[in-house]
Amino acid sequence: MARNRHRAKRRTSDVLRRVAFVVGLLGAGAVAAGLYEPGGRLAVLALSLAGLVLLFALFLMWQGEGDYPAEASFFGPAGPLLWVVGVWISFRYFGEVVPQMFLIPVGLIGWLAISFPMQALLVPVLAVLVMEAGLWGFGFQEAAGLAGNLAAYAAAGFGLTVFMSSKAYRSRMRRVVLREKRDTDSRQCARDLGLFAELPDILSVLPDCDLIEDPEAGSRPAVETITAAFNLQLELIRQTMALTTVALLWPDPKGDEYRLRSIATTSKDLAPGPFAVGAGITGALLGAEAMVSLAPATASLGVPYYLKQSEVGGIIAVRLPDEVEEWLGFDDKKIAPVLCGDRPGQQPWTEAEKTVMSLAARKLALEVHMGRRFQAMAHERSAIQRVCLAMRELNGALGLAQVLEATSKAVRTLVSADFISISLASGGGHRVALAEGEGSEQLMGREFTREEGLVGQVLKINHPLPAKGQCHGPTQVFGHAHLLAGYNSLLVLPLQKEKGEVIGALTVAVKAEAVFTRARQEILELIAAQVAVKIDLGQAHEEINRLATIDGLTGLINHRTFQHGFEVMLAREARREGELSLLLCDIDHFKKVNDCYGHPFGDKVLREVAGILRKAVRSVDLAARYGGEEFALVLEGADERGGLQMAERIRQEIEKMVFHNENGPVRITLSLGLAVYPDHGADKGQLISRADQAMYRAKDQGRNRVVLWRKE
Repeated sequence: MARNRHRAKRRTSDVLRRVAFVVGLLGAGAVAAGLYEPGGRLAVLALSLAGLVLLFALFLMWQGEGDYPAEASFFGPAGPLLWVVGVWISFRYFGEVVPQMFLIPVGLIGWLAISFPMQALLVPVLAVLVMEAGLWGFGFQEAAGLAGNLAAYAAAGFGLTVFMSSKAYRSRMRRVVLREKRDTDSRQCARDLGLFAELPDILSVLPDCDLIEDPEAGSRPAVETITAAFNLQLELIRQTMALTTVALLWPDPKGDEYRLRSIATTSKDLAPGPFAVGAGITGALLGAEAMVSLAPATASLGVPYYLKQSEVGGIIAVRLPDEVEEWLGFDDKKIAPVLCGDRPGQQPWTEAEKTVMSLAARKLALEVHMGRRFQAMAHERSAIQRVCLAMRELNGALGLAQVLEATSKAVRTLVSADFISISLASGGGHRVALAEGEGSEQLMGREFTREEGLVGQVLKINHPLPAKGQCHGPTQVFGHAHLLAGYNSLLVLPLQKEKGEVIGALTVAVKAEAVFTRARQEILELIAAQVAVKIDLGQAHEEINRLATIDGLTGLINHRTFQHGFEVMLAREARREGELSLLLCDIDHFKKVNDCYGHPFGDKVLREVAGILRKAVRSVDLAARYGGEEFALVLEGADERGGLQMAERIRQEIEKMVFHNENGPVRITLSLGLAVYPDHGADKGQLISRADQAMYRAKDQGRNRVVLWRKE
C-alpha cells in the first residue's frame, strides 16, 4: 500500500513537471515577443504568466526537484528552464530602471554551467537563445546588444567552467569533500556505536541549545580512538590466525542493516555495504547461537562483504557478547554486532581459534563500552562546566540588583524559561523584585499578601508548588488580578536561608509540557538555595553601603558622601558649562534647645528638619547632614535666583514648624548661606567656604534669614 502511494505521488510529480515545462516554454515565448518590455501590451496576461512561472519554480524547489535536470527525461530541465525564464522576465521588466540587473542573468548562466551536466542545459540554453533572438527580431534590442549579451553569457559560463577545472579549485573542493565525508562518517559511526544514545542525567537538565558542545560533533575523538582500536585488534587477529579477512559488522540503530565498521584484509574483492540483516553468515547468529564456524563454507552462509565467494574455504563468526552491552532485540532475534573471519583453507576450526575469536569479540564489546562511558563523562563534564559557569556568575554578584540579574542568567542556563520572577518576603506579604517574560511590566514592584496565589502559599508552607511542576490553564501565581496563562510547566521554589527562614520565592514558567523532571527540579532547588544565600548577602551588602553613606539619625547622606557627590556634580556642570547652588544651613540656637529640652528632643528636631529638606529637593539634588546641626544642599542647574527661591521656601517651612514639649510649644528657625557656581567660585573648597561665610553673616544679621555671598 505504501508502495502504491509512492507511485501515485511520483506520477503526480511527473505531471506537474510536464506542466511546469510547458509554462516555462510559454514564458520564454512571451519574453521573446516583448510582453515584458516597458510599456508592453497585454499586461494582465504577462503578469499572470509571470506569476505561474514563479509559482511552479517555487513548487519545484520546495519538492526538492531542482536536480531533475540530470535525468535523461525530456522534461527533466523544468527547474532550470523556469529559473532562466523568471530571471529574464525580471531583467526585461526592470532593466531600464535598474541597469545593474544585467549581472543577474550573467550570474545565473555561470551558476548553471557549473552546477548541471551539459545535456541538462540544452533546453535552458535554447530558451536563452530564443528569447534574445526574439527580442532582436521584434525590434526590442539592437544587433550589437544581442551580440554583447550572448558574449557576456558565454564568457560567464566558460570562465566559471575553466575556474572549476583549475588545480587550486579541485584541490580545495577535494579537501572540503573529504572533510564532509569524514564528519558524516564520524557522526554515523557514533550513532551506530551508541556514543550519545544515552546521555547522563545532568545533560537532560540543560537546554539542548545551551550545551557547550554538540554531542554529535564532540564524538569525533571517541570515534577515532575506537576505530583505531578496532583496526589494530582485527589486524592482530588476522595475522595471528592466518586469515584472509577479519571484519566487524555493526547494525544501524534501527536494526535494518549491517555496516562494515572495521576490516583487516588482504583481499581486494570487497563489497562496501551496507548489508541486509540476516544476509549470509549473519542470519545464523540471529537466534540463540553466539558463534558459527563452517569448514568448508557453503554458498547460503557466505560472508556478505565479498563480491565473490569462490576463494572462501572456512568461515567463523561470533556475536559480540550481551553481558557487556545490551544489543537490539526484535521477535526473539538478537541483532548484535558480528565479528567475522574467513580463510581459503577448509580445515576445521580448532577450539583454540574459537576461543581467540570469542575473546576478541568480548574485547571489542569492552572497547565500545569504555568509549561510551568516556563519552558520557566528557558530556557530563561539559554540562557541569556550564552549571559551574552559572554558579560562578551568581557567586560574583554583590548587590541585590546584581544577584537578581545573575539569578535570571543561572536559571536560563538550566531551563529554557519563558517567564522568571523573584519575590522577596516583606512583612505579611511579598514584593516582586524581578520579573521577566510576558506581563512582567505589570508585576515589577507589586506587593501581594501571603493569602493569595501560589507564591504566597510557598512562603507559608516552605515547599515547592505545584505538584510535579505542571499547570493547566490560567494559574493564580501572584494575586487574583495577575494570572499566568499559556504555560504548561510551572514551578515555584522557596528561597530559604540556611536556618530554614524563607526570604522569598523563585518562579519559573515554561510553555512546553513536562519540563520540570525530578532531576531538573533538584538542580533548580540547589540553585534556589544558593540564590537565597546570595540575596541575604546582597541585602546585607546594600544595608552596609547604606549605613556607610547615610547619616543614621536624619536619613540624609553623610558628610563624606556629600563631599564626593558635590565633586561629581561640579565636574558635570563644568563639562556642560552649567550652574549649581550650594546652601549651607544651621539651626539657630540649637545648643539652647539641647540644654533646655534634652538631647532626645534635639534629635527629634534634627529629624524633622531633615525631613523638610528631603522633601524640598529633587532627585537630582543632594541633601546632607554636614555636621552637628548644620545641613548642606546642592541644587543642580540652579542659578542665583533659583537658589534664593529654594532657600527662602525652606526657611519659611522651618519657621512654621511647632514642636510640642511638656513645657509647651517650641519653635525653631534656620539661617542659610548661598554660594553659586561659577559666579562665586570654581572649585568645591571655595564654594563651601563662601557659603559658610554667607551663613555666618545671616547669623550676625539676626538669624532666620537667607544671605547670598557677596565680596566685601
